Amino acid sequence: MFAAFYGDWYGRLFRRKVLTVLVFFLSAGILLGSSISGFAKAKRPREASYKYYTSIVVEKGDTLWSIAVENLTPEYGRIEDYILEVRRLNHLFGDGICAGEYLTIPRYSEGNTDSAFTE
Repeated sequence: MFAAFYGDWYGRLFRRKVLTVLVFFLSAGILLGSSISGFAKAKRPREASYKYYTSIVVEKGDTLWSIAVENLTPEYGRIEDYILEVRRLNHLFGDGICAGEYLTIPRYSEGNTDSAFTE
């Protein structure tokens, strides 16, 4: 009788602990899964933007940085990325540019590409 009573009590306690642990891990898994799925959702696509190139004349006092500040768009994210593309387009190996030079710079336009060529 003593063993049967405590054996049943220990069995219930064991089952309760197992059930508690299972509920905890199931809840943690659901929370983790829902938070990860929030990050994994596809971002809503932006309006179509079209990349085009235009030529500018370097003015006195212009630097690649100042040109990038004037023409940077969100598509690049970082100003360094924009400067790197300008350098590649114009075969520049350093940061030096001179007044009077022509530089090809990238730009983006929203929607119709016809408006990009009228600037």
